[in-house]
Amino acid sequence: MTSWTSKIAGLFATHRAHVERVISRRTGDPQAAGDLAQDAFLRLARMPDGDAVENPAGLLFTVADRIALDHCRAARRQRLRDAGPLDDDLPAPGPTAEAVAERNETMARLRGAIDGLSPKTRAVFLLYHAEGLAYREIAERLGISPRTVEYHLRQALEQCRTHMKRRPVRP
Repeated sequence: MTSWTSKIAGLFATHRAHVERVISRRTGDPQAAGDLAQDAFLRLARMPDGDAVENPAGLLFTVADRIALDHCRAARRQRLRDAGPLDDDLPAPGPTAEAVAERNETMARLRGAIDGLSPKTRAVFLLYHAEGLAYREIAERLGISPRTVEYHLRQALEQCRTHMKRRPVRP
């Protein structure tokens, strides 16, 4: 067995179940996940210069993600073909202009609420909600305690809630 083949065998033993879960989550199709995962391993095994790969596991997950994306695109194209031609008498799919305008207004109000927070509270809020950091990570980054992070998040939510309950100013 060549070294690349043995690496693929090791990757299969170690990561097969995880690759299948990732593909299943990405595609929403648990029945196809096993076949798509197997395809990812086969693509790696067929690489002529596999021994030169520095991070085989990373490449495996990248290939699996691309295969899942291709599967989703193909399924979408098939659904569109199955649906037939569009009927000009039917309303366009998607949100109405009114719904889009309402969503934009709500987002503008929310941005205004966030802009109205104190600098420290705003930083904590954005690190938690926009960047997805944990309390401990935020605390380390800002040089405060996790308890203080919790306090700032509570303050931010209360202030944003209060701001959003106010009636919007109409021009």
